[in-house]
This record gives sequence, C-alpha cells and structure tokens, in this order.
Amino acid sequence: MRKRDVQMLLAQAGLYNGGIEGIDGPQTPRAVDTALGGVGARWSKKRRLIGAAQKILNDLGFEAGTVDGYAGHNTKEALAGWHYERVHGRREEVDRTASSHYLGKSSPLPFQRDVETFYGRPGDQIKYRLARVELPFKLRIDYNLRQSVSRLTVHEKCAQPLENALIAVHKHYGMERMRSLGIDRYAGGYNHRRMRGGSKWSMHAYGCAVDFYAAPNGLRMKCPEALFCGPEYRDFLDIMEDHGWLPAIRLWGKDAMHFQMARL
Repeated sequence: MRKRDVQMLLAQAGLYNGGIEGIDGPQTPRAVDTALGGVGARWSKKRRLIGAAQKILNDLGFEAGTVDGYAGHNTKEALAGWHYERVHGRREEVDRTASSHYLGKSSPLPFQRDVETFYGRPGDQIKYRLARVELPFKLRIDYNLRQSVSRLTVHEKCAQPLENALIAVHKHYGMERMRSLGIDRYAGGYNHRRMRGGSKWSMHAYGCAVDFYAAPNGLRMKCPEALFCGPEYRDFLDIMEDHGWLPAIRLWGKDAMHFQMARL
C-alpha cells in the first residue's frame, strides 16, 4: 500500500489536508494517530499507516478486515474497491456467473441461495456454530509468512470436511512440496463481511469458505493466468473438491484462491 493511498484515505476521513505526495510530513503521522485512536501504539511506522487505512476503509464500508497493520488480500481488495468507486462513482460489481460446463461433484451441498437455511444467519447465529479445525501441521499466514497457524475457524458443518481435505492434501504433496507450491499459504476462513463486488453476504460470513495463496489467484483472475490453473495444482483442487470444498475457479472461472462448501 502506497503512502499516497493512505493520505487520500486520511483526507477523505477529514483527518488530513496536506499534499497527496507520499512524503512523510508532520501532518501524516498525526492523522494516523487520530485514525487509530490508540490502536497499535508499538507498531512500526509502516504497520501504523496500513492500520489507519484499514480503519478508514472499514468505516467507509469496504471490509478491509481486522485492523492489524498487515496488507493482506482483504485490505488490498478493500482499497481496490475504494479506488474503483472514486473513479467510476459507483461500487464495483464482480461477475460470478456459473461456468456452464461445471455443476460440482458434491450434490448434497446447498446452493448459495439456500446457505442461510443450511448454515444459519450471518452474525451471532453463525458465530455460535463456528468450530475449530486442529491440523497436525502448520500453514503459513499468507499476508505475513513469518506467522503460522494450525487452528482454522469455519462453520461446524464444514470443520471435519476441511480437516479431512487438508490432511489428504498434506499426505499427497508433503509439507516441503506444499510450501514450494504455496499451497500452505492460508489466506482466511470465517470472516463476517459482504461479498467483494456485491451486496450479499460473503460465503466467508457463513463460515463455509476458505482462501489460499491470494496474490497469484486473485478475485478477477482467470485461467491460464491464475497460478492454481497450473497442472501441478490439479490434484490440490481435486482433493479439496472431493471433500466438498468446491474451487471457485471451477465454479465461476475466477478467484482461484477461494473454495466453498456451497454450489452456485
């Protein structure tokens, strides 16, 4: 994230009236302090800039996620959505039309239109139905590779299928191969937010979606550009799908990082 982006956000929030030049003058850190309101007092300057941007993007309704000072894919997509609205004067709409040649192998899964009946209503109802997946190995956090997790949070109906799927992926590839391919880069599970480029609740808000290795498998990226379209990832997608985790790149031909336990 560029300093100019942060300055523009600070200006929109009414906290900054200096130049939008990406230079560290005295106004920028003062505006950042005001935006954060005491959060992240010990963070580095870079993290505080990103944290201030996340806070403002969240306040504006662009769903940047947790204010943690790390520019993960949720923060980057929120910033992209904000820029789109600035340029076009309206929110971006992302096309998720179902691929005509793919219906999904896991027919017992609900359609997206029925997920609230099947999983519950986003908010407190879903929060009470969340469960932890305990893995016997660790996955790296996609936006901060120095951190790793072995506990993932999803809907209780999705927890065992996710555990089984990832253990099968680990058995097939091995940790070293997973790491070299980036399959071990976990980019998120449960997240109470709206869809990117849409007004409906995200599948993440129902706890029935997970993401992996976001940057080369982005929201708008199609095959063959998306990394997960490569032949070395076919088994990964097959294993996830065999356990009920349908790949978005097969469902609607984009967003290869995304897997969900719901059909279109």
